[in-house]
Amino acid sequence: MAVEVTADVPGLVVRYAFDETSGTAAANTAPGSSFGPATLTNGAAFSGTGEGVRLDGTDDYVDLPDHLLAGLTDVTVALDVKVATDQATPYFVYGLGNTSGTAGNGYLFTTGNAYRTSIATGNWTTEQTVTKNANLQRGVWKHLTYTLSGTTAVLYEDGVEVGRQTGVTIDPKDIGNGSTLANYIGRSLYSGDRYLKGSVRDFRVYDRALTADEVYQVGADHTAVTGAELDALKVPAIVDGASSTVTLAVEPGTDVSALAPVLTVSPRATVTPGNGSVQDLTQPVAYTVTGPDGSSRTWTVQAKQMGSPVLPGTYADPNIAQFGDTFYLYATTDGTPGWGGKDFYVWKSTDLVTWERSEQPFLTLDGANGNVPWASGNAWAPTIIERDGKYWFYFSGHNPTYNRKTIGVAVADSPEGPFTAQPTAMITNGEAVTSGQAIDPAAFRDPETGKHWLLWGNGGPSNGPVMAELGDDMTSIKQDTLRRIPGLTDFREGLFLNYRDGVYHLTYSIDDTGSESYRVGYATSDSIDGPWTYRGVILEKDASQGILGTGHSSILNVEGTDDWYIAYHRFAIPGGDGTHRETTIDRLTFGEDGLIQKVVPTLESVDPVDVAPAPRVELTVEATPRCLAGKVYVAVRATNAGDVPADVTLTTPYGTKTFAGVAPGANAYQSFATRATSVPAGTVTVTGTAVLDGTPVTTPYDVAYDAHPCG
Repeated sequence: MAVEVTADVPGLVVRYAFDETSGTAAANTAPGSSFGPATLTNGAAFSGTGEGVRLDGTDDYVDLPDHLLAGLTDVTVALDVKVATDQATPYFVYGLGNTSGTAGNGYLFTTGNAYRTSIATGNWTTEQTVTKNANLQRGVWKHLTYTLSGTTAVLYEDGVEVGRQTGVTIDPKDIGNGSTLANYIGRSLYSGDRYLKGSVRDFRVYDRALTADEVYQVGADHTAVTGAELDALKVPAIVDGASSTVTLAVEPGTDVSALAPVLTVSPRATVTPGNGSVQDLTQPVAYTVTGPDGSSRTWTVQAKQMGSPVLPGTYADPNIAQFGDTFYLYATTDGTPGWGGKDFYVWKSTDLVTWERSEQPFLTLDGANGNVPWASGNAWAPTIIERDGKYWFYFSGHNPTYNRKTIGVAVADSPEGPFTAQPTAMITNGEAVTSGQAIDPAAFRDPETGKHWLLWGNGGPSNGPVMAELGDDMTSIKQDTLRRIPGLTDFREGLFLNYRDGVYHLTYSIDDTGSESYRVGYATSDSIDGPWTYRGVILEKDASQGILGTGHSSILNVEGTDDWYIAYHRFAIPGGDGTHRETTIDRLTFGEDGLIQKVVPTLESVDPVDVAPAPRVELTVEATPRCLAGKVYVAVRATNAGDVPADVTLTTPYGTKTFAGVAPGANAYQSFATRATSVPAGTVTVTGTAVLDGTPVTTPYDVAYDAHPCG
């Protein structure tokens, strides 16, 4: 990508082409430079094929000579980099400076998420930054250049300016007073960060700020598109060099039949059709960019009305639910370092498109300053379920008593709260079966048995996914049902369970939430007890649309229909990462084989849903324990409160009875003998099945009864 340095581009301090074929020493080829070779460390290796140095993202890096910035008031740093598509964040492409303990202590660094360069005299709080405000594209070679001239920093990508910052008060020579002992490519100056995974080549430092023309000469891709200008854009244009695609994500309601985008190209390039000409973008349009040397490249330009994200701001790990004629979303509040959000809000909608947030959080995990006594932050990945008119909200948080994440529960009489949290955690990760972390709960009612289950966990397939039946109090688990969930290939976290036509559909997240390759895996079973059959990945990134890090999903079946939707988070657009994520919704469909088909992630999201009240088989149900001859029996009565006959099934811990064709106003009654002198509190499940408006409808009812002694 970069051209050979000529006498017209003077001022080289060092240049490492990384074009060697063996060994661990990379020669400095800058004429007259006093600096020695760079050293490939911990297994970093030359490709020998023009691909520079390959770095594994685990511990490989290039160690550069000390004191590279000594005496410099202005500077240019440039290199070619190809960042792997599964690069974890945060990471440095390069860092030139010093460390103190586990942190940087004066440095100049560049990263790709978001693409930016910062200069600092101390730790991150002293950084002065110039940024593109968008992520660096992965999987393709990019030429990165940073220049600092006086107080002005400029950032270039492929020879084209993408960011400018004035008011910079730090000179390179100020870092360590000219002494820099931690100069690396591929390694951060913060020990907690990730290493670079990918390839680098042609690293250069100049003792001055190159001009725009010089940067262009050294690093321009003359046929590249790096952006586009258009008033109707909701977010900056999404450019995918790998597919030569430019996506114009415009505000909903924009007339895409008459748009006049201006593509950002090399200063000497020409564009056909004319840059800024009006085009009908109801269908993609081919643009050709031609460089001054006659080279050309065809780009596909497309317009999308961007309805995503459905929630404004940064929220992640969404749990979507429907109660009555209203949809609800509960999510992690994102955008804080270390996923340190403390608050849970409820969002509601009547059409899946327009969402309204509660004015105040209903739970705050902040020790004595919050309303969850056991928790001090990390309010993560909630789930909600209704039972007997109560709404049970399960969530994970940091528990200082155990110094780890645990799972708690809160209850309310409405899905909007107010919620009251239990004083202690219900899952501590000290149970007989543990997980990597006790996080990401998912509640599920089994329609075949009426039992309620909780699934949770984080880790790998062999130590991560766990499930147990909830107790009748919904605040505990039945310990004898606690078990590992086997068969979940590549499992990491984010379980969710659905049921359709006799099949259990289990989804979960794969990879790290900080990876752009975070995705949703899928398994099925004919029984909640397994075995589970892995069915592959149903949702993953689409880099051509800038949709990355698609995961931690929940799935909704609109009541009374066979319409399904998946709520999930992705990296924020633009410039998002594993702690800056947005919540969106897309359609989910089933194939003729009854399996979930692969979801197409979109920028558009979904059309409004018209929610009709779900048809119900109306029953009035009561369950009463009584005594007869010193023994307890449980009397169950279900009265048909509807207008058509219904089949009624009564299910108790002591037996099941079905009544066919119960007439309107009539009742189904059964006294179930327990053969015991006392019984604990329990639950009766009654289902009514009837044909309503030509469609078979089954409605379940769960009714609790109290403990009862005789004698």
